[in-house]
Amino acid sequence: MKKNNKDNKKSLLDSRNVRILLSVLIAVVIWMIVTLAIDPGSSTSISGVPVDFGYDSDAYAKLGLDMVNSPEARVKVTLKGDGGDLTSVKDAGDMIVYPDFSSVKGAGEYELPLKVRLKSSQLNNLIEATADGKVTVVFDTVEEKTFDVEVEVQNGSISVAEGYVLHGTTAKPGKVTVSGPQGELDKISRIVAPLGYSDGLQDLTESKLATVELQARDADNEPVALQYASMDNTLADVNISVYQTIELPLKVNFINVPSGFDVNTLDYTLSQQHMTVTGRPSVINALTELAVSDFDLANSFALDKAYQLNVELPDGVESVDNITTVTLTFNTEGLTTKTVNVSNLRIINQPANMQIKLNTNRLNNVVLVGPKEELEKLSASAVSAVIDAGSVQITEGTENVAAEIRVPSSSSIFAVGSYSAECSIQVSGAGG
Repeated sequence: MKKNNKDNKKSLLDSRNVRILLSVLIAVVIWMIVTLAIDPGSSTSISGVPVDFGYDSDAYAKLGLDMVNSPEARVKVTLKGDGGDLTSVKDAGDMIVYPDFSSVKGAGEYELPLKVRLKSSQLNNLIEATADGKVTVVFDTVEEKTFDVEVEVQNGSISVAEGYVLHGTTAKPGKVTVSGPQGELDKISRIVAPLGYSDGLQDLTESKLATVELQARDADNEPVALQYASMDNTLADVNISVYQTIELPLKVNFINVPSGFDVNTLDYTLSQQHMTVTGRPSVINALTELAVSDFDLANSFALDKAYQLNVELPDGVESVDNITTVTLTFNTEGLTTKTVNVSNLRIINQPANMQIKLNTNRLNNVVLVGPKEELEKLSASAVSAVIDAGSVQITEGTENVAAEIRVPSSSSIFAVGSYSAECSIQVSGAGG
């Protein structure tokens, strides 16, 4: 039995098929050892690897530069080294491809070679990695500038109907900030909202709103193409303000006119009887006349004198001819003055809770103005001084209260100057 076992083992090793199989296995092992561990000349490549333009940015940032373009690139990376090492680099995620910024010395456009760094620091010493091609990168100092938006109305782009005017145009936003390379921003002189021809902007009778694309212009008013710079707003809403025009009469408002006096007896002239104004249609259509500043008849009138009065325009209304004042003159031919002493003093509208006593018995040197014939016939007894206690603020004690000079018998005579009478005032129920 022992002899037979020995014969069986010998026959297995001597089998031709067994020897062939063993030979193949040995050859494969030897090939793998040579290919993966021994052969230093192996190479492989990976395509579509993205270039990381932000990597190693300190190289140009320390020069005060920024990358002003937005480059993108994918390249092929070739790897050389031992076969076993190469198998550790499977795809683009195992490496970083970035520009070589060593040649960047200042602002400008550069064509830069690429570097490759394997993420495994150990493999960087074992594998040679190279990237195909170069990339173009632009550097400059990035700045910001803010410009007012100027509306440019091009010829024929807007027309208004008869009786209306183009009051103005305003843009919203009114300012735009442009950011980008200094060299490009230095070319910009202004930001314009060019308002060209558009349907709906002809024969206007009301204000309109138009959306306009903003444009950068240089000092010669030529468009500046923004290659790298950008605006924080590229569109503006332009308000086209349309006003209506109308001619209106001017009117003087007389104040401090005594009761019974008819201002129509005054013969006066304004240097301008009418004024052409413009404003929003809703405001203009509600006007029938325009007022100049109040004229104080009692305290301002004098014979043979001219007065400059302001034209008081309502909000939103403007003078087409930029007139702000007019001259008021009186025809005083036939008028004269007369000075009288007035003894007829009385109190009206006395409050129920007050007792008012006149301490003044006569007002001296009251100056009257009126037609000469009437004044010559007028006696002092026809003139009265009225203290209206209900129209002034009075307190207990003694005080001077304004007196209005009246001529009941005439509607064309009035007093000039200011007059007052001393009164003793006591509140009812208070001790005296």
